[in-house]
Amino acid sequence: MDDDDYWNTSETKAKAFSFDDDVLSPQEILAIGQKSYPGQKDESLFSSTINNVKTQLLPLSSLVSPKVLDLIVLAQSGKDPNDRTEPEPTVAVTLKRLVLGRSVSLRCHRSLKRKTELLDGAVAIGDGNAIITVVLFLIQTLNKKLVYELLSARPLALNHYISFLQSEGKVAELTDLLTMLGRSPDAAMYQFQHIIKTQGNSVDGLLRKLNNLLSNYFNQPGVDAHQAKMVTDYVKLLEWQKCANKPELNNNSTLHCLAYCCAQHWNEGAGNMMSPLTLCQRQQVPPVQYDWVVLNVHGNSSKWDIVESMFTKKDWLGRTTVSSNIPMETLLARLSELAASKQMLATCLHKLPSADDRLRLAQKYKVHSVVIETLAKQKDRTSLTNYKMTLNAQSEEYILAENTLRDSSIKWKN
Repeated sequence: MDDDDYWNTSETKAKAFSFDDDVLSPQEILAIGQKSYPGQKDESLFSSTINNVKTQLLPLSSLVSPKVLDLIVLAQSGKDPNDRTEPEPTVAVTLKRLVLGRSVSLRCHRSLKRKTELLDGAVAIGDGNAIITVVLFLIQTLNKKLVYELLSARPLALNHYISFLQSEGKVAELTDLLTMLGRSPDAAMYQFQHIIKTQGNSVDGLLRKLNNLLSNYFNQPGVDAHQAKMVTDYVKLLEWQKCANKPELNNNSTLHCLAYCCAQHWNEGAGNMMSPLTLCQRQQVPPVQYDWVVLNVHGNSSKWDIVESMFTKKDWLGRTTVSSNIPMETLLARLSELAASKQMLATCLHKLPSADDRLRLAQKYKVHSVVIETLAKQKDRTSLTNYKMTLNAQSEEYILAENTLRDSSIKWKN
């Protein structure tokens, strides 16, 4: 029989090695040391070694390397040895990484339950960055209406998200959010603020956008009447600024424009567009604000004749009285800061009905004539004598105090 015939016989084929599959099963690996071979005696060295190992109950790791043992365990479990996938992080682990500023993927949290737990966990921690990161993830992976419902039940998360949209200038997203939450007036006011902030000094552009905003939002039923009036008044101011054609006034407040008119057009007659009174009436400036602007504009310019004509009047007996919508103590404080005359301060002090208040404020602002007069009316000789000692000798006030103390018509109580 030649060589080819030998290898083709069925008996030889059955005994030949097969190289089709060189991967051994775990059971085959363990059986290698237990298989007996032809000619091997029971008392062989290999057999005695195995028997000795079995007798001493040595651990499997002493016979098989840890790496091979791991492969055996993996093979028995049915898992792929090449699969290195790490276990998905829990919600707590994800939040911890977010707070610590570490890179983390939220995509592994696929269910609505896990996503809600992420949001609640971020809210409980109170970390703004974590809250915004989670909310943006929810916006990307859930229906917006569902996200808005989740946010409406969590005010802290909602406020953080609103602030984020405002800071990013995302007008459309913020308007949609507030409108869906039933807060259309807030959405309209944000658009109003955003238009003013971003439009610049273009009066025409502002007028066009604000008129559209008025018709689309503020003229609708249910809008806050105060907010609607505020926007309407601002549109009227822009129309006035457009007619005035003064670039330095564009997109400025009503009081700023009023101060400009007081300084530059004080003598303009009523009815003239640049007259302070006309602007006041057009924009419905409260009297106390008008008085305050006039006081500061002309006081800072040392035009005290105008200030006196505005705030002092003569009664039918020829006495000078103060007429102002500003509270008297506030008026006195501001007049003193503007370095008004002592005479004007004295006129204001005489307007105070309480003698104690008059004496306290006269001492505070060093209006000596009013202090002396008030102490004389109180018939307090001791206090007037002590006060005289604080004055400069031979000054006008010192002489007035001395003459008052010598007045025999006063019946002193001490």
